[in-house]
Amino acid sequence: MLYAGQPGNTKRTKLWDEFGYPDNLEFDRYYRAYERNAVAYAAVHKLLDSCWVDKPTIVDGDEEKESTQTTPWEKAVTKLLNKHWAKIKDADRRNLVGRYSALLIQFRDGREWSQPVDTTVVSRLKEKAIVKLIPAWESQIKPGNFDTDTLSETYGQPVSYNFNEQPVGDDGTYGPVRGVTVHPDRIIILCEGSEDENMLSGIPYLRAGYNKLLDLEKVSGGSAEGFLKNASRQLGIAFDSTTDMNTIAAQAKAAGYENLGEAMNDKMARLNQGTDAALVTQSGTTSVLSVAAADPAPTWTVTANEFASSIQCPFTILFGQQTGRLASDEDKSDWAKRCNGRRWGFQTAVIQSVLERFWTMGVIDAPSSGEVTLAWSDLLAPSEKEKIGNMQALADVAQKTQLAYGTPAITQNEVRAAGELEPLPEDELPPEPPPGDPLSDDPEANPDTGNTPQ
Repeated sequence: MLYAGQPGNTKRTKLWDEFGYPDNLEFDRYYRAYERNAVAYAAVHKLLDSCWVDKPTIVDGDEEKESTQTTPWEKAVTKLLNKHWAKIKDADRRNLVGRYSALLIQFRDGREWSQPVDTTVVSRLKEKAIVKLIPAWESQIKPGNFDTDTLSETYGQPVSYNFNEQPVGDDGTYGPVRGVTVHPDRIIILCEGSEDENMLSGIPYLRAGYNKLLDLEKVSGGSAEGFLKNASRQLGIAFDSTTDMNTIAAQAKAAGYENLGEAMNDKMARLNQGTDAALVTQSGTTSVLSVAAADPAPTWTVTANEFASSIQCPFTILFGQQTGRLASDEDKSDWAKRCNGRRWGFQTAVIQSVLERFWTMGVIDAPSSGEVTLAWSDLLAPSEKEKIGNMQALADVAQKTQLAYGTPAITQNEVRAAGELEPLPEDELPPEPPPGDPLSDDPEANPDTGNTPQ
């Protein structure tokens, strides 16, 4: 009953134990998988780099104001964030590995980190009040006491955090070993998936597919180990019934070996060390111990597809294709939708939290409209090649409709819009052709003149 319910199989309750899957996952397991498992590393950075392929446009107000003139506030905020985009992105990277990550803000306000920020000093220094942003792993940030006042707006939130400055994976040799208490004013928590606003309920990116990561290591590592053992020339010697084993054992001991097995292993090691060594036997038959290596590709592919589905990333996007075939348009579209949703959702919320903290502490002025909108580029937008193809298709329609009906169904500016080019002014456009077909002998084909063309 100890294992019942963990794997979900009520008949074989020790499946996870037999497969080597851990019952509980801690941050250390996710971190080691990210550091040493190629698939886990690729999964994290594929999502991270796809979502941060460009930076958003900061808009004071709703998104409709993006097309208007850039305000001085927007210019100042964009200039400030340009210095810190790398730190915000790195905090997001650490959030993907663990349940949460943190972004510490070091203020130049003359107070200890455990104290609230001196907004008077910060308001006077403005942007110069920011010393730097410090991204931190889950294992470096732990919540302290929690707010238990049900009438408080911060009920259920930590009233302090404990920051361990020691780098993750370091035993104290290369980094400082010191703990610091941090006030909530100086820290922003990135916790994807915790819609209940509890930092401990975040969803690690690798959690659902963690077992598959172990299986991938079994398949690829076992295949490599089998190849190595086959290449090591492990030999087996079969003696016939007439061989005097006692005499051979006595000769081995006389040569300084403890027993016959030690003598045989030494001879085999010397044989494998040389490329031109020879093995001479009198009554023993030597054979190479090897097996036909199994093809790991089918098993690996099935497991890799399971892992790819756990992170909602198409297989061809995550791994590519060895046959030279690129990812399909459907796969690209699905992945772009996935990244668009994350950019417009979680990443927008993080950046808005950073900006709100800045104007609350006095680093920047509050937006005049009272709200900030982030305008991200659409990852589903057509590429330059696709834009040209769309323009060619529309131009072909315009040409054929012009020949068929005397008037193109597509205007020049509509073709330019398909390529995201600026429209031409009305006075630069060619004049509209008169209706009808000027080459027709039918008077009704020329209603403007009513005469048959000469």
